[in-house]
Amino acid sequence: MMHRLIKIFPRPTWLAALSALYVFALIISHASLPKAHVWVIAAIFSIIMNGVYISSAIQKRRYISTEFLVAIILITLSVLGPILSPLFVIAAIIGHGLWDVAKHYGAGIPFFSWYTWGCAAVDFTYATTLTLYLMT
Repeated sequence: MMHRLIKIFPRPTWLAALSALYVFALIISHASLPKAHVWVIAAIFSIIMNGVYISSAIQKRRYISTEFLVAIILITLSVLGPILSPLFVIAAIIGHGLWDVAKHYGAGIPFFSWYTWGCAAVDFTYATTLTLYLMT
């Protein structure tokens, strides 16, 4: 089945569609969960998404310290979110989106522009949704 999807859609299109579906399902699931769970899930999501650039930097043996520094800052914010304030998780997700934009302009390990823009869009959408959720 997935092989057929790959033939129908070029890689960026099907990957973007799957990512959008995942984030949509993640956002919808928040409506049925207790608030404490929402922030833990958001923190885990934020922590995991930092692994992509670190693994790429390690694989290419370039920009490892830069990628680790950014990831450590964002992961620390993510961990502090459920403990101190959900705003830390939101800040970490926005920070990751800003790092995606910076990567598009040459910061850190080079990455596909369609991926960085797509990831930034997901990050900003999710952060906005979490902000609205926090306000309600």
